[in-house]
Amino acid sequence: MLTIQLELPLQIGIVQMRTLKIRQDEEPFKQLLNCATRYHSRYSSTPISEIPGVQEARKLFRLLGIEPTKYRPASEALLRRAIKQKPFSSVNNLVDVGNWCALDFLLPNGAYDMQKLEPPIKLRLGLADESYQGLTNQPVHLENRYCLADRKGAFGSPKTDSRRSAINSATTEALIVQYATTDFDTRRLEELTKQFSERILEYCAGEIIGMEIISPK
Repeated sequence: MLTIQLELPLQIGIVQMRTLKIRQDEEPFKQLLNCATRYHSRYSSTPISEIPGVQEARKLFRLLGIEPTKYRPASEALLRRAIKQKPFSSVNNLVDVGNWCALDFLLPNGAYDMQKLEPPIKLRLGLADESYQGLTNQPVHLENRYCLADRKGAFGSPKTDSRRSAINSATTEALIVQYATTDFDTRRLEELTKQFSERILEYCAGEIIGMEIISPK
């Protein structure tokens, strides 16, 4: 079981998986859409800032040095799309499960192709002038912001992940990370990480190598 060296005041839930089958599958995408519909039905007249769970991701972003009302956490961006009934896009079964969990739990997460990474892996501050090409093909600047890094350099963050570590149809091994502040209930994070892994098993097959909650010592 791979672990992550935590150099920052944050806690994370991680799952390592193998023998995954990544493909187009409408079922996890339907689950994402159903989750979006439930949010719209329940909270369409509620200010976003008052929806339970939103402030946790905002607090996390402020730790990253990012103002969350200017640059939205991915979980909140999905929530806003749901509330406004804007369309969602399907990527593949694992990414769709990740987006479903981000919306459902309102915590930032990431899924990374293990075969593209070179351990050891650290969660650390970005170095001077450090950046990578994000999933939107835009540069993501990381100096003094939280990031995941391996021997090659940074590849992920609670803001947006890199193209280098992206999940695609050739992926068979993945590292799943859920981010939370140190104030977030650790037992709840453990429950959500387990639920995330169970959804992957259901829709992407595979097997779990290991699961861990990592908190500052």
